[in-house]
Amino acid sequence: MVALQKIRKERTISRIAVLLLGSVIYLQSCSSLPSADGSSRRRGSIDAEDLILKQTDAPPADRHLHAEHYPASNERRLDLFKSRVEGLGGGYVGVGTDQNLTLIAWAKSDYAYLSDFDPVTVSINRIHLYFLELAPNYAEFAKLWDPKNKKETLLVLEKKFSTDPEYQVILKSYEIALRKGGVAQRLGDLPKISKVYPAFTSFHNDTKDYEFLRNMVLEGRILAVDGNLLGDKTLHSVSEKAKELGIPVRILYTSNAEEYFRYPDGMKSNFLNLYGDSRSIVVRTLTKGAKIYGFPDGEMFPKEFPFHYNVQSLDNFKVWLTKLNPVYTTLILKARTPGVKGFSTIEALPTETSKPNEATAAANQKPANKQ
Repeated sequence: MVALQKIRKERTISRIAVLLLGSVIYLQSCSSLPSADGSSRRRGSIDAEDLILKQTDAPPADRHLHAEHYPASNERRLDLFKSRVEGLGGGYVGVGTDQNLTLIAWAKSDYAYLSDFDPVTVSINRIHLYFLELAPNYAEFAKLWDPKNKKETLLVLEKKFSTDPEYQVILKSYEIALRKGGVAQRLGDLPKISKVYPAFTSFHNDTKDYEFLRNMVLEGRILAVDGNLLGDKTLHSVSEKAKELGIPVRILYTSNAEEYFRYPDGMKSNFLNLYGDSRSIVVRTLTKGAKIYGFPDGEMFPKEFPFHYNVQSLDNFKVWLTKLNPVYTTLILKARTPGVKGFSTIEALPTETSKPNEATAAANQKPANKQ
């Protein structure tokens, strides 16, 4: 009888061990299961060290822009992108400054790279991220950018960045950001835009968006990096990192930078090799041809250089880059599918395009401010 009880006890222990082992195997397998947004990712948070890029592009000596620096966005109708980016998740890479924060919060991105070839823009993004880290809410964030608090804010920056090799650039960038057309003015404009266009909710008036961004910063999942759309390092490194993480880049935001070029080989290589999936999109604005394509109400400079807002799937974009040479934005925009006023998508492929005269007319227009 005692022997029988002993055998039963041993069998019970064995069964428990098997169940525990099975649970461990199951949990390990869950770490690579597809997430709700369809990407294959590791469960749990992404460590900040996971996102450090192997290489980044050095800032070019001449950026060939119409203004020396663009400290803040002047794209006022970002709400036209909202339904296209909401909940996309995945990775994010974009040029410029504050507009990225709006898009990242809408997309609920898993990680983000704020990449630009202007050291001032990169430094302003670093300041944005630090202020998000410090400020528990948007009101406190805005106070740090308020010119009235400049003396106190300079002390905050000194405490954080005084030993940073880029400290002098950061100070210069902060001063530039306070000028007309800079960050302080942009933050003041955001509530005004929302008042006229209620669909434009963002981190300035949506607590959840602000908290999402702040948590990303606290977890080290947003990085401000040097980058050049024509370079051969940053975007390739981002793509490699996305593959390592198993999380595709879902949003490539280029502002209106593309219209300055006819996709030279380096730029084309960056886009063709970007690691995405079937849900990845290119989010762009255009001033070149905007008066032909149509622009929305509420633009900052409707007479001089309004923006047209456009979205294209990354897969579709890669077909255009592969099949046409040369290729340029006005040629791609020939194939647009108009949406609401000032917004369009690209769904057609190169062989389906028409209206060559329109492309020629648009191509003759010069691009305006890149922001």
